[in-house]
Amino acid sequence: MLKLYSYGKINLFLDVEGRLNNGYHLIKSIMQSIDLHDEIVLNPIKENRIIIECSDTSIPTNENNTCYKAARLIKETYSINTGIHIYIQKNIPSEAGLAGGSGNAAAVIKGFNNLWNLNLSLHEMQVIGLKIGADIPFCLVGGTCLAEGIGDKVTEINDFLWDNILIIKPDFSMSTAFVYKNLSPMYYNLYKDNRILDYIVEGNYEEAAICVANTLEKVVEKIHPEINHVKELMINKGALSCIMTGSGSALFALFNNEAEMDEAYIAAKNIFPKVYKTRTVKTGAIFCD
Repeated sequence: MLKLYSYGKINLFLDVEGRLNNGYHLIKSIMQSIDLHDEIVLNPIKENRIIIECSDTSIPTNENNTCYKAARLIKETYSINTGIHIYIQKNIPSEAGLAGGSGNAAAVIKGFNNLWNLNLSLHEMQVIGLKIGADIPFCLVGGTCLAEGIGDKVTEINDFLWDNILIIKPDFSMSTAFVYKNLSPMYYNLYKDNRILDYIVEGNYEEAAICVANTLEKVVEKIHPEINHVKELMINKGALSCIMTGSGSALFALFNNEAEMDEAYIAAKNIFPKVYKTRTVKTGAIFCD
């Protein structure tokens, strides 16, 4: 049996630079792991099957599950004839832009590499992961990274250290495919002059926190303008900034101190069912005792 933590992520910065002929978008994004995490337990079984159980009944446990996809791909690629039981203790909300499914798949890939002695390099695991989802190459690394291309080019940068982060999940979900499909080219390269990367490299975290930005908000706020109400509430409660992460629907707010975050948490909990206190972490999916 192996147990892993699968960490969520936020996009401190996300700019779309263009669109390829195959429909994929080229991005420039700063991805950051956060302490909000799921738990994945891998148990080998004699029967040559992939069995998935999840604490969240809204999550599919069939071939549509990212863990199932990762298990099937690895079993087929490396001719693994033993079965696996995968249990997912879900804490990260789905369809929120927090890479819950991608992080789960990254944990499974790391776990199988260990469990079945595959001796895969990080790059080889990332190649497998990219076939399942564009965020998985990052989730295999974690920490603070610059993601470019379609998300396949991941470069570790200086750690962005922040202790007081509030995640707010509004009462609606967003499909990543839908958001990108409805992104107008007029919003490409919207933040090309943004200096957040420089500030993170310099260790100037407060200036970096003020510079957070996400192009994909332009799509979501047209359909769900209430995300602007979340942002306004957080700023009024003292947040340095508040933006949507990934393709939404979750937003994150960065606070300078715990007292302000706690006050904002109470205010948000009175309105939204899913609100989380978290902080940045320096790792992706990891093994645990």
